[in-house]
Amino acid sequence: MQDQHPYYFDNGDDREIDQQLRRNIQKAINYQFKAISYYTQLAELAPNETAKQAILGIRQDEIRHFNAFSQTYLQLNNLYPSLQLVSSLDLPSNYRQAIRESIKDESESVTFYVSISNQLTEPRSQRRFMRAAYDEQRHADILRNL
Repeated sequence: MQDQHPYYFDNGDDREIDQQLRRNIQKAINYQFKAISYYTQLAELAPNETAKQAILGIRQDEIRHFNAFSQTYLQLNNLYPSLQLVSSLDLPSNYRQAIRESIKDESESVTFYVSISNQLTEPRSQRRFMRAAYDEQRHADILRNL
């Protein structure tokens, strides 16, 4: 019996890795990669220590998500994801505006990560994305209170 890769889908006689799933995981990785730099900069703009620590806590979660998503990508493709460099133009310069944008981005990520989780067949990777979806919702709530 041939070993079955947990990310293969049966497409008639051919078995191939779902390309859209691969692209979505790559997109999630690059989102997390950008978020790490974004929250680092946002923490520097924070008006007080409480806000700064809350933002750095979110940043720590984004690092964990980046590592988890990268692990899933590696398992799926047997290669590391390609990372998009973060431009200084992508980083915040206005605290209030950045908070509003972050709430929107975090909220939109919830649905995206649940969708990825639902497409995966390997339980550990499913949990990685569901945990990230939960964290992103929690991040939006934290940011609303800053």
